[in-house]
Amino acid sequence: MSVGFWESKRRCIADLLAVFFLPLVANLAASLLLKLLPLGETALRFNAAYQSCLLLAAFAWYRQGGKSGMRDERPFPWHYFAGTLCLYLLLMLLLDRSGFAMSDRLYRSSAGALRSLGGQAARATLVVYALCGAVAEEFLFRGISERGLAAFFGRPWQLAFGSAFLFALYHGNLTQGLLAFPLGLAFARLKARGGLRASVAAHLSINLLALFL
Repeated sequence: MSVGFWESKRRCIADLLAVFFLPLVANLAASLLLKLLPLGETALRFNAAYQSCLLLAAFAWYRQGGKSGMRDERPFPWHYFAGTLCLYLLLMLLLDRSGFAMSDRLYRSSAGALRSLGGQAARATLVVYALCGAVAEEFLFRGISERGLAAFFGRPWQLAFGSAFLFALYHGNLTQGLLAFPLGLAFARLKARGGLRASVAAHLSINLLALFL
């Protein structure tokens, strides 16, 4: 086998390792940042700082592997975009009607911490958290993880399932995992049809919707 083949495999494995290590690096960077700045640490500020650090780290890592993927000559897949938003609303309705989310202690504690707002500054911090989180997660999962999984899975549906599974695990509780897996599949489909810009646009829109639901 050629040197190029093994070099490609090495880069893909490095991408998969980055999916696990970049969030750890962002976590440490956010903790250090809040210790250095005289703002005081709250759950909301920490999460906003974490998502901002993750965005910088994920974008830098993704860029070193090639183009950003945000510019795409294909038409924007508006039908898939609208379908993804409808899927999110349907999933939220099902979770609400089932009462499942309220029985998930980890989900309730994390959602409660992030929604404990106190004035305009806290609301602005929540918006930063939601927007940076959407873009960072798309670079991490539809960008870096799919690029890494490509060394082991050749078919688009395999890449979609692999990245959606990692996306669900990343959220850390069952309720968000159940939401994240089908949405991860939809984001992967959007990326396949319209590039990373399409999945980022849908993820941003869903995070903004989540602030008001």
